[in-house]
Amino acid sequence: MMKQKGMLLVLPVPFRAKGNQLFFEFQACHGLEQWADNFEFVVVVAPLIPESLAEQNTTMVWRDTATLSEPKRFELVPLPWAYSLPKFLSCYRSGRKSLAELISRCHYLQFVIGGLIGDWAAVAALEAKKQGRAYAIHTDRVEYEIMLEVSKKAKLPAQIKAKLLASLMFSYHKWIIKNCALGLWQGGDCYAAYASFCDNSHLIYDIHLKASDNINDRELGEKVELVANEPIIRICYAGRIDPMKAPLDWVQAIGMARQLGVNLHATWIGDGKLLDEMKALIGHLGLNSCIELVGFEPDRDKLLKRIRESHLMLFTHVTQESPRCLIESLVCGTPIIGYQSKYSEELIKEYGGGILVPMKNWKQLGELLNTLFKKRHQLSKLIKEAAINGRRFNDEVVFRERSELIKKYLD
Repeated sequence: MMKQKGMLLVLPVPFRAKGNQLFFEFQACHGLEQWADNFEFVVVVAPLIPESLAEQNTTMVWRDTATLSEPKRFELVPLPWAYSLPKFLSCYRSGRKSLAELISRCHYLQFVIGGLIGDWAAVAALEAKKQGRAYAIHTDRVEYEIMLEVSKKAKLPAQIKAKLLASLMFSYHKWIIKNCALGLWQGGDCYAAYASFCDNSHLIYDIHLKASDNINDRELGEKVELVANEPIIRICYAGRIDPMKAPLDWVQAIGMARQLGVNLHATWIGDGKLLDEMKALIGHLGLNSCIELVGFEPDRDKLLKRIRESHLMLFTHVTQESPRCLIESLVCGTPIIGYQSKYSEELIKEYGGGILVPMKNWKQLGELLNTLFKKRHQLSKLIKEAAINGRRFNDEVVFRERSELIKKYLD
């Protein structure tokens, strides 16, 4: 029998093939390097995205996996892109056979679930259970709740289909989690949804920033001084222009603030399918002079610079997910101002650095912007708190903590 070694990591983030070389999302590559630092060898399984879909996705930054640090530490295994039922059924047996072989020869097993049809991580959990192997489950989204939320405005047949799939997904994930040895739940929403199903549940955070990315004392001092004296407040958001982010609520909150006399400049950094609707609403509310849509920013340093230069990050997330942009904002000493969720509450509960309003109440969000515009001492205090809060987060710390949990519960 082959000696088991390293960790098997099954992910929903796709591989992309160009010739004989595999590419992977830039930040996900960084995550792989962190895992390899903690486990020496990592087998990575992910679906292979069709090139036609890869070309349509303008917000994915790809990295050649040949450039991974010490690439011999990795074995990369693409599985079929199988998100339709016929395709999934046609390749299920061969995909599960591949997973079975990998599970039998890896010491640690971690599966990042996130769907129903075509979710190889969930299939890996079924196979691990069959082999009597302990495994960890990790997720950063409550997928069945997201499915229900984004289908609310769809036509009735689509709503019925979403309710059926969400119910199946809930039961499927519950069974998988009940049989896992360790649950790693990113953010308070995931923890609240899943922790009761697993005896060893842990709230974790995911971040790919270095400790050196934190706003330094000089920058923080300058930022606090500027916000106290500038006649304008600078607002940002970084993420997809997608129903999950409620960009139209974001625009309306800014419109409310402008009606109340707030002098502001707001920047949304990102792209997405609601871009045209967002532009139309900005024009309708007469906000073209104060809202800037700059598109997707692939350069992480430039993105962090924009966030660091902003006085606050305004967010309007309406689904149960755990967006990294809120942690990145705290790292930059930029307070998070937005909709209340268990994830956002947990981030600022002990150290501050933000204010939250009830979900979907964009009017109250606009009024809050007016308060912070007038009370600069309060905004300055939030900036200082955000900087202190953000110092908790860096890649080495969060990956080491998760690795120690995996070794503790899966050995």
